[in-house]
Amino acid sequence: MRVLRGSAEPLARRYRTALLDLDGVVYRGSVAVEHAAEALTQARRHALRTLFVTNNASRTPVEVATLISGFGLPVAPEEVVTSAQAAARLAAEQVPPGSPVLIVGGPSLELALAEVGLRPVRSAGDDPAAVVQGFAPDVDWRQLAEASYAVARGIPWIVSNMDLAVPREGGIAPGNGALATAVRLATGKEPLVAGKPQRAIFTESIRRSEPPHLVVGDGLITDIEGANASGLDSLLVLTGVTTVRALATAPPQHRPTYLAADLRGLLLPHNDLTTTGTTVHCGAWTAGPAHGELVLTTTNPANHTDGARALCAAAWLAADSTMDCALDNALAYWTALGTDSQAA
Repeated sequence: MRVLRGSAEPLARRYRTALLDLDGVVYRGSVAVEHAAEALTQARRHALRTLFVTNNASRTPVEVATLISGFGLPVAPEEVVTSAQAAARLAAEQVPPGSPVLIVGGPSLELALAEVGLRPVRSAGDDPAAVVQGFAPDVDWRQLAEASYAVARGIPWIVSNMDLAVPREGGIAPGNGALATAVRLATGKEPLVAGKPQRAIFTESIRRSEPPHLVVGDGLITDIEGANASGLDSLLVLTGVTTVRALATAPPQHRPTYLAADLRGLLLPHNDLTTTGTTVHCGAWTAGPAHGELVLTTTNPANHTDGARALCAAAWLAADSTMDCALDNALAYWTALGTDSQAA
């Protein structure tokens, strides 16, 4: 069973490089996540290097760096790794230098391909050696049609990521995965995927940095699954898409190494979890099954995140032993006792 781990020293000292997701971790849209900039500033003082790793292929590294720097955390473009860059690197491994590559996407994808010595084109009539597809708001039917014509010939087809949805100002909109699915259905072909949770974007990040690495994210099926598949430790923060309920019911491939309320979790030690039978202890919190449900108790609710750690670890123990264990009462108790993490 994959279990949460403790650390006697702050994670910012244990690891050399943090590979940080952006949306839900550092910012939400154009607004900074609370405590994020201050926590990363402090982490850098512990000599932790920060790389910002995003599945968003529509922004260039300069645009991403400028956005983060506006939150009071100076970032250079070289500290940003995008799925467009990972896709371009993957394409460069598939075709000869200087090859024409048909792109479906925006300027960030054109820039990424040019940086690895490939020639972006926009038409299947340009005899492309590969197709690279990434999200951009102005991708239309014509671009998808040109990609389909080229992909149907059997040339390599690389997509930046397969995220089906993307949050926009008006709500949830189709993401690159939805657009790529249109090409897949039209051609019957399957793409190579560069972004999280696939390894290409992690390989690109590791290539630029020093070990040991810690992946920091808010998504189970992108950040955490990708970290586990790449053999990297991970920290899940509860400032984005993942709730404690979702984490407590996660399968092994979606379970992180560490859990924190927010990026301040990089700056503090993490209490060890100990197990007695099917009961888990973390700090002042204890969780375990009783009469078909998970029971959570504490002698001191001050460290609310330890309660989430104990709750999730006990739920995983029960699930992995095929024990049916209701979570509602434990989650309600945990939620009622504190607010330093996202509500269940």
